[in-house]
Order: sequence, then C-alpha cells, then structure tokens
Amino acid sequence: MMPLETFSLYVLICVLAPLVGAFTLSFVMIFERQIDNLQKEASKLVLEKELQHANYDQLNQQIQPHFFFNTLNTMLSLARLDRKEELIKGLEVMAKFFKFKYISHAMLIKIEDELSYVENYLEIQRLRFRDRLTVMKKVEENCEQALIPPFVIQTIVENAFKHGIEKNIGPSMLKINVFQTDGFMYIEVWNTHLIEPINEKKEYALQDEGYGMRNIQKRLELIFADQVTSLKMIHIENETLVEVKFPFTK
Repeated sequence: MMPLETFSLYVLICVLAPLVGAFTLSFVMIFERQIDNLQKEASKLVLEKELQHANYDQLNQQIQPHFFFNTLNTMLSLARLDRKEELIKGLEVMAKFFKFKYISHAMLIKIEDELSYVENYLEIQRLRFRDRLTVMKKVEENCEQALIPPFVIQTIVENAFKHGIEKNIGPSMLKINVFQTDGFMYIEVWNTHLIEPINEKKEYALQDEGYGMRNIQKRLELIFADQVTSLKMIHIENETLVEVKFPFTK
C-alpha cells in the first residue's frame, strides 16, 4: 500500500503538471510573438531607412541637371561674346568639376570637398563677370573636416547668381561664411541683391525661390531626422543672406 505522503505528492504532481505545462506553453508562445514583433519592427525600420535613402538619392539627382544647364548657359554666354580663351578655360574647369562631382554618392561629404566644387564653379563665373565680381570666403579651421550634404553650398551659390548677381549690372559681391557654435554648423551665403531694393529686414518664404532651395530643405530633413535644422533667406537692404543650420558632425 502506498504511503499517504507519497500518494499526496503524486496527486499534487498530477494536478500541477498540466498547469506548469500550460504556463510554459503560454510563455513560449508569448516569447515567440515578441520575437516575431521585434523582427517585423526591425524589417520596418530597414524598409523605412531604404526609402529614406531612395528619397534622398532622388532629391540629390534633381540638383545635378540644375547645375549642368546653368553651367552650359555660362559657356554659351562666353561663346556668344567670342571669348575663346576664357571659354576653353571654362570648359577645362567644368570638366574638372564633373570629374570630382560624380566620384562619390555619399549622403555626407567633408565641407572642404564641397568648397572645392564651389571654387570650380566660381572660376567659371569669374571668367564671365571679370572685375565685376568679388568673392570673399571665411571658413573656421575646425569646420573644414565637418560633414555636409553634398551640393548645399553649391546650390545656394548658384541661386545667388541666378536671382541676384546676374540681374545686377554693377559690381557684385559674394560672401561665404562657414562656422560652428553650440553643436551646430552654420553656412552663410551673402550676395548683392538689387532686383527689388528693400529698406528693412525681411524674411522670405523658401517656396518662392524654386526647387533648389526646397531640395536642400528636404535633404536636411531626411538626413537629420528628429534633429534641429533650418534654412532661411533674408533680404537686408541691397543684400540677400541665405543661412543653413544643421548638427555639427565630423
């Protein structure tokens, strides 16, 4: 005959075993569901990142024809004026620009590289405007290795020529300032703006300035998502200031 304690233990095991089994099964199912949810969330994040890169690449590609046609117009102007030597030099500079332009498809490049692109473009414009154009650049030394979305400064400089300098028959000034403070990069591009003289400080909506500026704004939002960025244009007397602000990154 089975002792009473052994029988009681046997009954207890028989009662608890199904409960323990059910609990273990429930735990495994919940754990598997959590793993599945995490995998789905990870896949979603990967897809969102891929979409973000695709959107950025699309925006980046929109800038390239814009620069190309503007540069061709400059070359055409030199040809019409029969300035052959300057035209040849301009074509050499343009070839150099495009050689470096298509080497990298990175979302961020060093500011010193961006400025080298800009300098090639300015060489072409110096041929066109000669003594009428004065260019000043001031770049803080610790900013040269900082990162920036490609063609940001380039696009703003092109915009300055298209909407300001090209429509000014007198001397023109272009100033580029690059500095950092409080963890943010600041890019300032000043240009002579005499289309509509303004006596007071006035800020303009970027949607009035074409897709180039909107493109910069969208790319900043894509790259520095959930971080502080800004792009603004201000007319002060006979000058226009475009200021870009984004996180300082090396």
